[in-house]
Parts: sequence; structure tokens; C-alpha cells
Amino acid sequence: MRICAFIGDMYRDYSSAIIKILQRESAERGHQLDIFGNCAVPSENPLHAEGLKSILSLPDLTLYDGIFLCSDTLNHAGMNKKLLDNLRSTETELPPIISLRSAEEGFYNILPDNRQLMYEVARHVISLCKTDDIGFVTGRDDLKDSFERRAGFEEAMREMGYDINEDLVFHGNYWVNQGPETADFFIREDGSLPKAIVCSNDYMAWGLIDELVIRGYKIPQDVMVTGIDNQPTSDKRIPSLTTSEISEETLVRIALNSLEKVVAGEEISKTIHVPGHLIIRESTGGTTDRDINEAYSLLDYMQKEYYGKALAFVILNSDYGESLSYSDAIDITLDYLSDTRLFKRCFLVRHLENDREIIGYCDGNGKHVERITFPADRLLPVYFDEERTIVRIYLPIYYKNVVYGYTVLELDPDAEQFIDEKIEFTIMLFGQTLNRLDLYEKLFEAEDIMDLYIRDALTGVYNRRGFENSISPLLKNDDENRPKIAVASIDMDRLKYINDNFGHSAGDEAIKAIANCIGSTLNEGEFVARMGGDEFEAVLILDSNERIGHFIRSFRKAIEEANEKLNAEYTLSASIGICEVADWNSLMDSMDKADDAMYIEKKIKKNRDLL
Repeated sequence: MRICAFIGDMYRDYSSAIIKILQRESAERGHQLDIFGNCAVPSENPLHAEGLKSILSLPDLTLYDGIFLCSDTLNHAGMNKKLLDNLRSTETELPPIISLRSAEEGFYNILPDNRQLMYEVARHVISLCKTDDIGFVTGRDDLKDSFERRAGFEEAMREMGYDINEDLVFHGNYWVNQGPETADFFIREDGSLPKAIVCSNDYMAWGLIDELVIRGYKIPQDVMVTGIDNQPTSDKRIPSLTTSEISEETLVRIALNSLEKVVAGEEISKTIHVPGHLIIRESTGGTTDRDINEAYSLLDYMQKEYYGKALAFVILNSDYGESLSYSDAIDITLDYLSDTRLFKRCFLVRHLENDREIIGYCDGNGKHVERITFPADRLLPVYFDEERTIVRIYLPIYYKNVVYGYTVLELDPDAEQFIDEKIEFTIMLFGQTLNRLDLYEKLFEAEDIMDLYIRDALTGVYNRRGFENSISPLLKNDDENRPKIAVASIDMDRLKYINDNFGHSAGDEAIKAIANCIGSTLNEGEFVARMGGDEFEAVLILDSNERIGHFIRSFRKAIEEANEKLNAEYTLSASIGICEVADWNSLMDSMDKADDAMYIEKKIKKNRDLL
């Protein structure tokens, strides 16, 4: 079978688990799976989300044997409504649609028994507290499962003979960021808390526990806290969280079994409820045999991993900020996607007026920046679509309401994960960069922008950014036949003396003269950059053993000739240090060695002047 799935928030625990299990089960059963959705929604502005929604209308649904719908993962910025409207308004007959975890009218529904999940947790808490002094945190008021979970809590309270106190009901949002607000709501004027607080999911329980601990409370000694859904780190937190769950494995298997039966012509129930089970842990006084030091070490590792991802975003943002052409942006994107080693193949596809076009892809043989046009009624060209038991994720390439195309990520079945924040950052920044480059083209000539960005305004030679852009291809090329290169650190002598005695305009003329002297001695393929002030860096191609010596002699000769032409009250002079560069990783070390050699010459000149 060929299956289409719509899933949002792909790097979140639930969505990630669903995709991983779908991938494994589809491979075992011989199904092909295409997944369309998003990693996250960077803005709640409805105009900014239009580009994100484009992925929902990308596939031709009539080509599939079945559709899986995880609509509760697409509930940001109207994405869920857009998708449901598309599905219900189509005039063509669609294959069977199965909704996981969220009841959608007109479709088959595989649903957790939310009432039962909460009932089991609430009964456990009430039996421990033996009081009605129990707080409750609802889920989002616009979601049906939130009301179902509240119904389970209320049923357990009534069965135990207690009334619901609305003053102890806080309306939550299903996310961790309401911890401080939730704590403020439940902490009384005397500093006391309810005996227990039952949260409608684990995320809200985490946020509340973290905030209470910061304020000096102990869990469960001062208050018991529970969640629902058993998110992956709920057993690793301190204290570990009492919760309940329906395993994603169970949901996916029931969904696949149901689809296979419907496709085979069997009748099945329109709604299947899946029961869960209670998991008792430390947050309600449950015992554990885990090593507390090991638990703290794990939390420390998770914190460092979080900071590592934040740093990755900073580096990514910087790299994309340096790109000045579409090919640069494509190169960066393919490099980052291939470096993750999570995918068998990755494709960048751009929409054309009447067709679609691959603008670059990477596979086991490296990256390929080439353009391949194919019909708009296909997601990829035919020759990339031969394997049948394959899982692909389709994510939009967009910026706000402007849609450029989509990314296709072909999952590697051996990879431990497949989507994380770095993937999201990469695709998001790629879209932003395409938008910036489009704007440049509209406002300026491309060459003018390039010159403004990579050239020094005074001398016309490269600036530091131009140096980095130009040397990268020479060193990142893995070709064994690439030419050997050397860096020459060149520092103008006595610039301060010229500025102080003859004025800064004279100093500027002297700097330009030195730049011209360097440029006049370079061969084809070599270049020079002004790195700042009176400092220059030249890159020499060592096509012969005499190249370094020839450059030094030619440069000295050029300075002599410049002094004759200038006929100034000062004399141009510069110090040089040169070092060969082996590879990209040794570039900075080679530049430092060239600097050291240059400063030795400069020091010798100063000592000679003193004598």
C-alpha cells in the first residue's frame, strides 16, 4: 500500500514516536509512506503561517490507498482547520482516512480513552489524599480531549464522594511554559498548597514541578503532582512523574491493522477506543531503585544538549547570513542535511510556474547542485521514485506567506532519530535566505550587492568576508589534485607615523598603494584581502617551487616603483610572512605562523631603525 500521513510538531516526543513506529511497521509490511507536515510553527501570525500550510495541499490524495491524520499535532495557526476543510471539500473520492488520537467526524478514529486515562490517575491520587483538597489543571479549552480528561477527573471525584471546587481548577495550555502562572494560582496566601495537583498532561506537570522546586517546595512531601501521556523523559526527571499512557506502538498498530482491513473490503467500527494504564512514580510517593547521582548526571547532559542546540542555531544563522547567492544557500543547506547522517537522500524542490524543479540533492555519493525539471503532478522525478518500501518526509520551504517549494527527506531505517531542532533551523533559515536574496535582486543588481558585501570600500580588494568566501572552495575541495596554496600575511609599516604626520588622507592613499602593489604581483586564481587597518592576507597558488620567492621579489619591486611614482614625504614599506596551508582544519594555524614570521621581519626593521 501507499500511505499518506499528515503530522505536525515532528520533533516533539509524540509525533517523533509515531513517525518512527510508522517507519518500522511500514517497512515490515511492505508499505510506502509519505509524511507531510511541519516541525514547529515559528509564528502565530495567520499571515506568516500561510507558507507553512502549503504543504497540506501538496500531495494528490487520490494516488494513495489510505490517509493517516494526526490533526491534534497540527492545531497551530489554523493548520488543522485548513487540512480538514481540504479533506471534506474535495469533490473526488478519497481513500480511507484514519485519525489518530483526535475524533474527526466522517473519518475512522483510533482514540485513546482520555476519560479512562485521567480516571485511573485521579482515583490513585484521591485514594492517597483522602480529601477534596485536590487541584486540577485542564488542557486547552479548544480541544475535545481536554474535556474528556476533565470528565475522567470529575467522575473519580464523585465516585469517592467529593465535589469539584472550581476555585481549584486552572485552565492550562498543554505546554511547559505556564509553570509560574500555575504555581501562582495554587499557592495560597499562607504559602500552603492543595494536597495534590492533577495535570492533564506531562508537559504541564513538568512546568509546575520545576517552578515549585525553584520556590522551595518539595514533591511529593508538600504536594503530589501527576500528568498523563508518559512522555519519554517523565521517568528520568527528579522526581519521576506519576502518569498514565497509551503507547504510540499500540495506536500505530491498530491504525495500520484497521487501514489494511478497510482496503481489503472488511467492515470495521468507525471509532475504536484504546485503553491505557497507570504508571506510579516518585511524584506521588512511589518508590524507585534508580541511582539519584545517575539521574542528576542525565539531567545535566540534557541541559548541555539543549545549549548545544542553541549554539547550533547561532552558527547556522551566521552561515546563512554569509550566503550571497542561491547556489551558496543551496550548498549550505545540503551540507547541513547530509552532515546529520539521518537520511538516505535529501531533495530541495522549488516550484516553477508550470512545473517543479530539483535545485539540489544529496545521497550516498555526496551532494549534487543541479537543476532537474519534472511535471507538477509528481512529488519527485520518476527515476527517484522507484523503491516501494520507503518513508519520506515532506516539509515546506517558505518564508512567512511566500512559498518556494519543499524539502524531501528520505529516512534511513538505521538512524536513531530523524527530526530535531537543527533540521527545523536549517529549512527555516533556507527559506529566509531565499527571501532575502529575492529582495536583493529586486532592489539592486546582484553584482553590486556582492561587491558591497565582500569588498573593502577603500582599496577595492576583498574584505574579511570575501577572503572567507574565496578560500573556502580551495580548501574544502576533496579533490586530491587541487592545487597547494600558501597564505601571506602582509602588514604595512609605519602607518601610524604617516597618519600622525601627514594626515589620515595620506594614510588612506598609502594603504591603497600597498593593496595595488600586492594585487599587481598575483597570478590568476590568487587573491588578496584587507583584513583590517593596515593588515592584508594574500592567497598564493603554489604551482611551482619558486612561487613564494617570486611573489616576495615582485612585491618588493612593486613597492620600489610605487615610491618613485608617489614621490611622497614618506616611504612605503611592508613586512611579509608566508606559510603553506595543508587543509581547511589547519588554515588558522597556518595564518598564525605567517603572522609570526611577518612580525619577526617587522621587529628586525624596528631594531635596524633604532641603530
